[in-house]
Amino acid sequence: MSVVSLFPSATELAAALGAVPAAVSHQCDHPPAVEDRPTLTGLVRDLEFDPAALDRIAAHDDTYYLDGDRLAAVDPDVILTQGVCAVCALDAGLARRAVERLDLDATVLDVHADDLDDVLANVERVGEAVGRQSAAVALRDDLDARIDAVADATPSTGSRPRVAVLDWTDPLRHAGLWVPDLIRLAGGEPGVVASGERSRKVTPDELRAFDPEVVVVGPCSADVGEAERAALDLLERESIGEVAAVRGGRVYAMDGTAYLNRHSHRVVDTLEALAAVVHPDRFGEHGEKVRRVDPAAGVPKGG
Repeated sequence: MSVVSLFPSATELAAALGAVPAAVSHQCDHPPAVEDRPTLTGLVRDLEFDPAALDRIAAHDDTYYLDGDRLAAVDPDVILTQGVCAVCALDAGLARRAVERLDLDATVLDVHADDLDDVLANVERVGEAVGRQSAAVALRDDLDARIDAVADATPSTGSRPRVAVLDWTDPLRHAGLWVPDLIRLAGGEPGVVASGERSRKVTPDELRAFDPEVVVVGPCSADVGEAERAALDLLERESIGEVAAVRGGRVYAMDGTAYLNRHSHRVVDTLEALAAVVHPDRFGEHGEKVRRVDPAAGVPKGG
């Protein structure tokens, strides 16, 4: 079976199930096995540097295009797409348009997720689509066990720290969809965005009113170094220094790419990292993709 994936979350999940895609999007960077795969998508703005590519486009919107020649050459049985965020990756509608235009015999699966239940259900949905049902059941069992282990280790009574997770800092945006579920399972209390609600813009006043005791900054497509710079810049730029998290030294930078912006099976890695941030006394080290932010250190350069 030939599988292609048009966004990173599906690429990660398909590969974890043993169905490494034959071709991927330009954004797919994990696992290493996909690094040499043909790329099927790109940014429309880059087409001015490659005029010959115009003839190969099978579908496009204002941001992304899909290379029809490369897609046809792969001749996929299954195309994994997304409908969560048309800004973050090529939308499912463009994939369907390309399949019709090229007259391909391919199933287009929108690997959509509004909350954590959807993320976990996608493991078996993708497994069935790519012919890896047994692997999907095994992976889902492992994920459920890890989630249960975190839930069992979080305090059943007592204080649950108020937690804010920002997936953009200029303007301020609070992460939504499955992230509030992860906060709650990690032993924290979400209160700015509800489970299933999309990431949305928040004001400094709104953040101050919530008065988070833990703030996690993980901008979309940012690694942990970029997230740290964004967090420090935010603390310098916005008047949020009086929130409890800043007073208590509990502002963290988190790798947005690896942890916060994708809805593959790796959301359970995110859960474990969040649990270590929210309850360090119970979960120990949070790993190298998370850093405590020291406002006194200033904005780091490079790296």
